[in-house]
Amino acid sequence: MAENYFLLSFALVLDLIIGDPQYKFHPVRIIGKLISKVESLLYHRNFSKKRMGMGGIIIIISVVTGIFILLNQVFNLVPFGKEVFSIFIFYTSIAVKDLATHGLRIKTALDNDDIQLARKRSGMILSRDTMNLTEERIILGTIESISENASDSIIAPLFWGLIFGPLGSLIYRTINTMDAMWGYKNKRFIDFGTTAAILDDIVNFIPARLTGLLICMAGLFTKSSVRNAWKIMVRDHSNTASPNAGYPEAAMAGILGIQLGGNATYFGEIVIKQTLGDKQREPEIGDISYSIIIIGISVILSFLFYAFLITILRNW
Repeated sequence: MAENYFLLSFALVLDLIIGDPQYKFHPVRIIGKLISKVESLLYHRNFSKKRMGMGGIIIIISVVTGIFILLNQVFNLVPFGKEVFSIFIFYTSIAVKDLATHGLRIKTALDNDDIQLARKRSGMILSRDTMNLTEERIILGTIESISENASDSIIAPLFWGLIFGPLGSLIYRTINTMDAMWGYKNKRFIDFGTTAAILDDIVNFIPARLTGLLICMAGLFTKSSVRNAWKIMVRDHSNTASPNAGYPEAAMAGILGIQLGGNATYFGEIVIKQTLGDKQREPEIGDISYSIIIIGISVILSFLFYAFLITILRNW
């Protein structure tokens, strides 16, 4: 675990300096293509869609694991090759700078009163329809996305990487990507993607709650109220369709003193959604950058917590 912590630290520094690499051989992009290929091979088979979805998950995870083991053995043949390979996998599994960059690009468009550009850029991180969003709904949607993705794209891969090494981070991102591609409750995926969605809920169970707690604790280092963040998280965490997303979103709503959630439009249809938090004030453009700062503090706190945990386990 201590070695994983050291390698994860290197990977995090790389991510903060370089950001998410944009090239076709990115592991997550390769996994995405594999998921699409498996879907096309299995979806129209004469078996139940749920069983085909389960079979697809087994195939994908087996292929990803097999390729990882093979490459890990190859890199292990050269000095420090295994460590370099591990750092690379960790690095491509987290997306701190990428998440911050997307949020700040939306903020810049709003600062320049370019609502059309802000709508276009928000469409890159929001699954809802964005072309008719008001400035307020863009701000709120961006903060919701930053909060949820703090768990999915940062805390969760760090958590599983710390426990199970680079393969843990990679398998987590594989499950998360399957859910992103198959986890829709529409006609095509309501059965085929059921298992992928459930599996994603399972692997995010602890990280999502940890992210919510870290966001609350970040209030100790800002002018925000830790007590209010905790109160809102405990009260409103179940006000989302996801059993996990509500924890970081509710905590962020509480720490900012604004109200997140509410109705949204998906594929032209209005979906009734509950709210998270109390509307103590109107949301501001600056709340986007503030939420990014909160997430940054949360990541630092997570590493301090992991260091403390490793020390305790070693002494024990």
